[in-house]
Amino acid sequence: MRKWTYLVATLLMAGTTATFTGCIDTDEPEGIAELRGAKSDFIKAQAAVELVEAELRKAQVAEQELVNAGLALQNKSAEIDLQLHELDIQLKQLLIEKEEAATAQAKAEAEAAIAKAEADKTKWENEKALIVEQYKEKMLLAETATAKAQEAYKQAMEQIEASKVLLTDEEQARLNGVQAQVAYAKQAMDKAMYGYSTTVIKRILSSEVANSTTTTTNPDESTETNSSTTKYYVYLITEDPTQSADGYKAGSLKKLQEQLANYSDIVADNNLEAVLDNALKNAEFALEMTQKYADNLKAILDNEYTTVADWEAEVKKLEEEIAAAKVKEQQYNIEKGKLEVANPKLISDLEATSNKLETAKNNQNSNKNKAKTAAAYSKKVEAESVKKGLNDAISGGTTVAGYNSDTGTFAYAKGIQITEAQSQIDGWVKLIDKATKGVDLENIEWAKPQLATALAAQKEAEENYAKDYKAWEDAMAAYDESLKIELEKSEVAANAAIKKYNGLKPEDRKKEANIDAVATALVAYYKDALAKEAQVTKATATKGSDTKKISAWLIADADNFKKVVGVDLGFITWDAGDIATANEISKENIGKLIDVEQDSSVKTPLEKWKSASSAVFSDNFNSGNNPRRLPVSKDEVIAAAGGNHVDALKNGNYGSLGKMIWATAETASLQAIIDQVETYKALKEAFTAQKAVEQAAQDKANTALADAVDKAKKANDEAQAAYDKVFKEVNDNIATVQKEYGNNEIIKGKIETEITVYLNNNFTNGDLGSLEAIKNLVKQEHMIALANVTAAKADVAKAKRNIEKLAAGTYTDTDYITESLVSIQEKIKVKQTEYDAAKADYDAASAQLKALLAIFLK
Repeated sequence: MRKWTYLVATLLMAGTTATFTGCIDTDEPEGIAELRGAKSDFIKAQAAVELVEAELRKAQVAEQELVNAGLALQNKSAEIDLQLHELDIQLKQLLIEKEEAATAQAKAEAEAAIAKAEADKTKWENEKALIVEQYKEKMLLAETATAKAQEAYKQAMEQIEASKVLLTDEEQARLNGVQAQVAYAKQAMDKAMYGYSTTVIKRILSSEVANSTTTTTNPDESTETNSSTTKYYVYLITEDPTQSADGYKAGSLKKLQEQLANYSDIVADNNLEAVLDNALKNAEFALEMTQKYADNLKAILDNEYTTVADWEAEVKKLEEEIAAAKVKEQQYNIEKGKLEVANPKLISDLEATSNKLETAKNNQNSNKNKAKTAAAYSKKVEAESVKKGLNDAISGGTTVAGYNSDTGTFAYAKGIQITEAQSQIDGWVKLIDKATKGVDLENIEWAKPQLATALAAQKEAEENYAKDYKAWEDAMAAYDESLKIELEKSEVAANAAIKKYNGLKPEDRKKEANIDAVATALVAYYKDALAKEAQVTKATATKGSDTKKISAWLIADADNFKKVVGVDLGFITWDAGDIATANEISKENIGKLIDVEQDSSVKTPLEKWKSASSAVFSDNFNSGNNPRRLPVSKDEVIAAAGGNHVDALKNGNYGSLGKMIWATAETASLQAIIDQVETYKALKEAFTAQKAVEQAAQDKANTALADAVDKAKKANDEAQAAYDKVFKEVNDNIATVQKEYGNNEIIKGKIETEITVYLNNNFTNGDLGSLEAIKNLVKQEHMIALANVTAAKADVAKAKRNIEKLAAGTYTDTDYITESLVSIQEKIKVKQTEYDAAKADYDAASAQLKALLAIFLK
């Protein structure tokens, strides 16, 4: 981005000099003191500008975001148009294949492919309609927001203009110079965006301003200079709304975006040869104009300008060339006017046929695929098994459009759109496919292995249910038995046996019978604790590397009391296979033998019962948190699940009983499909035939719309040909001269902008420094022009190749559409870059303007 400084655009004319060594000291004009009193109004105006500039920046950011989003929508819309075009070609080919189908299977496959292609087409058309609406909405928001902000900005700038009386001549001159920089940048932005700019900049010389004594910035030093005369450029910045009268210009960002939005119009309408011929002519014209522009820039660079006066002379020369070109344009327009007077019918015929073509296209876009059914349709299913199969295929809580599950009737009313009727028919066919489980109705033998698989699955489900039912009964009985166990009594008996053992003499404790009596009591206690509460001893005993709960050792073998537990706890010792000592069981060891706890790895009888009940019946029929004591019937499950063939049963939501019910229904359903295959086939064929009837009516209506467009286009082509025969030459001359002076205006504006910046940057000390910025700008523009020439040559070569490929039969309208889309998108990128660069200059100049105002108000 350029570096901007806070200086005035000034031209030092030949024969005059001005030297400024520091701050300018001028006599204040008479009456300025009173004006200074109005400075607060100026500050308010500046505050208004700052506020509006902030809002404008927000609006510009919001607009750019909306434009970017809109451009993405345009690209998506264009891609959909291409997809629709390819689907049209595919449908035509499929219809031919259907007519040529040699077998019923081939015909059915063609019909299925046609149905899919039509469904895809409808989907893309619906998506396209949605995108178009979204695009229109975003563009409206962008344009509205920017228009409001620009109007507010205009009002604020008018306040600033009114407050200029508060400034000295010098301050006004400086402010005017920076305003010119803003205006030049705005022109560049507008021309990139719209192809024109309503902002008009005119440079004139000001009246002479007398400069008196100047001083250095050091107050102790004063240098007096002779008065000299300086002439300033005064920039008159106005608005000319007539510049926008003809709308967006070709090649502008807005025009390119319009082309992308109306991308479907690129389709060649079966006249690809003429389209490619015209594309070649346009490419050749673009090359000619681009080459001329590059040559003009090269001529400017060859002059080796070294002074401001040189560049000003170049600007003058460009102005003269522009004026001469506009005189030519005026002459051509006069010539065209004479032709218009002499040939009014050619003009009226072209306008009339263009309007009719536009009306026909709009009518086609508005009414395509919107024909209505001529009659109502109804088809009732009589077979109950078929009706049940269809109803079972409908997910719970949902419906199928046009199908009454109570009566088994498929129907739609007269007068609905054919697309809606066909959508309903598609839904009906899908319902049949779901109800018949993908069985090939044309070859029912393939369903028999499927039935055998279902029968095997049913048998397995029945066996699983029987097993789970038995487990539930056993668990319930075990729970009832556990209620009879008196655990406290068993614990008392175990303690009593230990006490009795401890009371024996040492020689009696060694007797195995007395030790076994304790073991027997403990085993009984452990079994009761395990059976009633799934409890085990807290303490463990170890033998070698094997460690287990004490209760586990004893339940496994009561002898483990004297051989493992007693030894591990230290109250029994062995010697040569005999018990050597049998000491009293200590209080601590009694706790280890008696204290029990819940085993988290073992379920209680109640938990086992609950688990078994859940496995066979699920928990859907429980009372509170209690398991089932009475069995659940099939009817109860079917009623709760909403049918005997629903996914909830298959997924196990109603236990193994539900799975068995589903498996039984699945077998019965497959058997019913086999038994009713002819009914299902007839139903599906009737729907397919009805869809074809509606499609024929739709095609007829669409053909009428297309024929109207073709007829209107033919008339418009004839009117255009007749018009071109008389007007083409003069119109081409006008387009050529407009392009020529348009290119000159571009480079003239860029040079003037750089002259302004250059003079601003060299005003303070009178040293005009380097003019390289102006020369570099022209060089840069020349390099861009040369690149554009190369691209234009490539476009011409490509246009010629396309004509050759068309003659060879290797180029189609789809190729043209695809290439045109890419071309528009690339041009938008280039033009967007140009706009962004101009906007960067505009933002920098605006910041400069704001800073300059701040300086003058100090």
